This record gives sequence, structure tokens and C-alpha cells, in this order.
Amino acid sequence: MINERVAALARSVPVRLVVAGACLAAHVGAMAYSGRTRFHVPFNAAPGQAPAFHDPASERAPAHWDRLVVSRWDAGQYIGLGLRGYKYCPPPPARPGGALPETPACNLTFYPTYGLLGRAFTFGGRVPIDYALFAISLVSSFVFLFLWTGPALVERLGLVETYLALLLFNLFTTGFSLVSVQTEPLALALTLGAFVAFRRGWLLLAGFLAGATCTMRITGVATAAACAAAIVVQTWIDRPQLARRWAQWARRVGAVLLAGWGQIALMAYHRYRFGDARAYIHAHSKAFKHDPTLSALLHPKPEWLIHSMEQPLHEGVWLVLGVLWFLLGHRMALRRFRPAEQAFWYALFIGVVGIASVGQVAIWFQGMNRYLLLALPIFFAMAAVLRRRPLALAFWLVVSGWHYWHVDMCTYTGGPGDRVLQICHAPHWVGRI
Repeated sequence: MINERVAALARSVPVRLVVAGACLAAHVGAMAYSGRTRFHVPFNAAPGQAPAFHDPASERAPAHWDRLVVSRWDAGQYIGLGLRGYKYCPPPPARPGGALPETPACNLTFYPTYGLLGRAFTFGGRVPIDYALFAISLVSSFVFLFLWTGPALVERLGLVETYLALLLFNLFTTGFSLVSVQTEPLALALTLGAFVAFRRGWLLLAGFLAGATCTMRITGVATAAACAAAIVVQTWIDRPQLARRWAQWARRVGAVLLAGWGQIALMAYHRYRFGDARAYIHAHSKAFKHDPTLSALLHPKPEWLIHSMEQPLHEGVWLVLGVLWFLLGHRMALRRFRPAEQAFWYALFIGVVGIASVGQVAIWFQGMNRYLLLALPIFFAMAAVLRRRPLALAFWLVVSGWHYWHVDMCTYTGGPGDRVLQICHAPHWVGRI
């Protein structure tokens, strides 16, 4: 048991604000230190030189897109999409289902919404787009961390378990993604926001936020499914009271439909603009040379799995660990949530892990360390299992923290290229991934 005064302090808004800010400050500081000590680059390697295209109709990426240490890897894709969108894509094919455009200036392998939001917050070019996207990530992550320590989770997980789960999340091997120029921060904020709205009975808002998550990344569909599942289960439980309340029925049906608005809107636009509603899936498959199917996941080639374990980020190993933690602790972690809330978390876990695994199994589960962040029940389960096992908790924090610093963060702040492999991993990996 913890002291009542300490518990009241931990629940207070000022402390929750400080905790959220401290987590983000720690991640930013760690990334800046990693860039400076390992790669001899400052936080901003090109002050006064905002990312920009010299010839947007032909260039693949803008100049200086990676000048910020928090802007690496996929960040260049979102910055490019924010700067030019689909403006330089060729017109749609003459017939539906025709070949998708294959030009450097037309990027269909990433969702465009995050980049376009960044462009909106440049305020007509007065703010550099990389800083705009970084600000969106920081604000989103701040909201996400603040909501985490609120009553929506504390009243179900318990105060100690909630803060322990927060620690485990932040020290997860890719916890620094909260402050990176990527879609995870916004997707996390929208997902937890959808749950909080659902718990308070704001069903239409919950559906809208879940639908917005679909516009960020493909695994955002899991949030939409989670929200819809929760509303359906709650409606089934409440059906005797709703027998003749047609307005309530309409509100709930509307909220379920609203949960998919983002994915529907994106697919409709791709159908209109490129003649292919599944343009993202087809473009991603072609770019990464794989065929994401359920059969590939059910019958994976041994070399895919072996490579996922031995590659520098060990992403197959972390996928196994994430699933194992959930299986060990899901009952303890979720037992105090109401049935509809449990439906939300179970659907979210299954959706995130399922969608990401189907999409990435043939390419060795690349990105899985980061994709697992959206499977929030994993961290609830960890906290439930480790709550009364201090030695196991200390061991896991050391292991996860070590991998956070020496592997995932080193690789992220290094960016693409052989140099990151030489510094963060081993020379024999150079040229192999």
C-alpha cells in the first residue's frame, strides 16, 4: 500500500503534467546526446536551412530533411509528402486497376496525413516543416502521457500499476519514438483519447478519434476495430434499456460507422486520384518487394523468421516477447476493466499485432519494435506481472533500457547507411540490410 498523501499527489493534475513533460524531456535529451556522442552531429545540423525541394517534380527527398536528430528514416517520407503531397503524381490510369505511378515525386508507400498536418502548421512557410512535425509529435505525446495517468486507467489498473506501465512503456526499446518525427505519437494520442471518450460515454467523439487514427498509419485500423468492438459490446449489454430508444440506437450505430471514416476517406481518395482504392497496399508491396497475405503469416518461410532474429534490431525477438508478455498478464491487467472496455483492449492488441505481422512477416518483421507501441495492453500486462516481482522488474528494465540505448536509439539517430551499422552494430552487417 502507498501513502494516501502520495497517492493523492500522484493523481493530481500538476504532477501528471510534470511526469509527462519529464518523460519527453528525457527522450529528447537522450536522442540529442546519442547524436552528439556517437555521430558527432548537433540537434540541428543545418540551422537556417529548412527542408526543401530544389526540383519537386523529380527529386525523391527534400534537402536537409534529416538535419534534426529526431528526424531520421521514415521522417523524410512524411516531410516530402507534407511539402508536395500528390501534386506531381501523374493522372490516374485510363482504366481502374491500371498500373500505379512509379516516379520519385509520387510517394504512395506512406500515409500522407501526418505530413499534410505538418504543412498546415508551417503557417504558410513561416515555420520549417520538420519543426512543425516535431511539435505535433511532442504535443501528441504530451497529451498521450497525460491521459495515461488519468482516471481512465488508474481506476482500472490501479495507481501503482498505471505508473509502472508508464515506466515500462517509456523504457521499451523504442520508447523514444514519442519525440520522433513519425506517426506513432499522434496515433497513440488518438487511440488513448478514443478509449477515454468511450469510457465517458462520448461515443461519437470516440468514433471520430478512432477514425482519425486510421488516417495516420495502417495499424490505426486496429483502433477503429477496437472502438467499434467496445461500442457493440456495450450496446449488447445495454440492449434491455435501449429497447425503444431509437435515438440512442442511432447514436451508437453512427459511432461504429464513424470509427472507420479515416480509412474509408483515404481509400476513396486513392480510388479517385489513382484509380485504386488499395493504392497504399499495392505500392508498399511493390516498394518493399513482398506480398502481405494471411497465408504468408500462417506459413512463413524459415529464412524470414531466422533473419528477423539475427538482424541488428532483433525485431522478431521483440515481437515474441511482446506477445508473451500479453499472454502472461492480460487476465490480471484487464480484470478490473468492464466487458466493453476489455473488448477495446483485446481488439486493439489483436488488430495491431495481426495487421503489422501480416504486413511485415515476409520482410523479417521490420519496424515491429516500433509498431508494438500501439499495442498498449502489452504494457498493462507487463505491469500486472512485474508489480510484485522486483527482481524480475529490475532485470527487464535493464534489458529493455540497454536495447533502447545501444540498439534502437543508436540506429535511429544514425539514420540509413553503412555508418550506422559500423557504429551501432558490427562491420559484418555493412551492405547486408
